This record gives sequence, C-alpha cells and structure tokens, in this order.
Amino acid sequence: MVMRLRSTERSEQPGAIFIAAGPGEKPEMNAVGPIQVDPLVVAISDPEDRLAVQARDIQSTLAALRLADGRAPSSIAVLTVGAVDEAAILTANVAVSAALSGLRTLLVDMKQSDFVQHRLLGQTPVTPTDPEDDLHAFVRPASIPRLSLLAAASDSRDLADMMADFDLCLVDASHVEDLALAAAGAEVAILAVSRDATTTADLKSTINKLSMLGMPLIGTVMIV
Repeated sequence: MVMRLRSTERSEQPGAIFIAAGPGEKPEMNAVGPIQVDPLVVAISDPEDRLAVQARDIQSTLAALRLADGRAPSSIAVLTVGAVDEAAILTANVAVSAALSGLRTLLVDMKQSDFVQHRLLGQTPVTPTDPEDDLHAFVRPASIPRLSLLAAASDSRDLADMMADFDLCLVDASHVEDLALAAAGAEVAILAVSRDATTTADLKSTINKLSMLGMPLIGTVMIV
C-alpha cells in the first residue's frame, strides 16, 4: 500500500462516522455533524479499508501497552525510516481509531511537517510562542469526538504533565530528521518502515541511535 500526501484538499465526510467495535464485532455508525478531513483518513468513513484495519490493530496494541513498572507510557513517538508520508498518514488513522474506540486521545503535531496532522484533520494549528507557555492552553479539540490536537513549536516537551487528561498520546515525529529531537518528550517509540524504501543498514542505524538515546523501541510497523 503506497500512501502519499495530497495537496490537502478537504473532503466533507457525511454526517456519520463509524465507531470501532470490539474484535469480531461490526463497527457502529453514529450520527455527527459534517467532518472536514483529508480522504486519506479512512478510519472515519471506511472501517473495512486495509489501512483502517491496520490502524485499529496498532491502536489496540498501544492502548494495552504497559511498561516494566506496570504503567501505561505517557506518550508514544511515531518515527520512521524511509516512509515519511506514509507514517504521518498511518499516525492520523491510529489516532482517529483510538478516539473512535472511546479513548481520550492527544495527537501531537510537529512544525517540521508543517503541521501535517492539522492539515489531514482539517484544523488550524495554534503554537506556543514562549518556552514557558502552558501546553494545556494550546490543546484544541478535533472534529472527531475524544480526539485533541497539539501543535508543538519545537519539540514534544512536558507531555507527561498533560497525560492525566488523556488515555493515549501519539507524537507524530515522521518528518523530524533529528532523531534526538524526534524522540524528545516521548516515553517510548514505534518505528514505521517501508518494504520498498527502508534499507537494512538504515534500520539498524536508527535502532542503534535510539538505544544510545535511551529511547525504548516498542515495535516496528511495516508499510507495504
């Protein structure tokens, strides 16, 4: 499956979205107002799409994840080797799937991608201007119930202080080339790779760098 970011043309979804059900159950459709999103966010309108199914599987795994001390991680960074656009699109669909499943979800968007998550979800980013700004004041609700967006001015700092308000926090670091900056503020990472574009050497190098940074890698997602 090859996913490429488009010119961010908006698509108005019909006044209903699919709420993901449990394993083996049929998704339920709930009436809501029109939702302006990019058509690539298939988790909203097409629960049987292969990307939507993959996003739900990843979301379920992340929601159940526990660290060695029994805690859920405060934030999860989505990094990539050779699948920049695809990782961003996958992150949006995972976040939407989490919100539709009932989890209070925070999606952190980075300026290095020109705030791609805001563009995919039809929102306008509002960024902090002072390092001392309270990040809570910059969280904005998306049009999908239980999904919120945060536009990070530089890195994803101080996220642990915000997690009392959320069940799951995803940091889209897909477009951040500096691995230390990409991992900043997140407690663990997942790595998206491309079957066609990611080399074994680059993958090993990235995993080694994460280890040097002390960033636990909890899984790798293959995008085909």
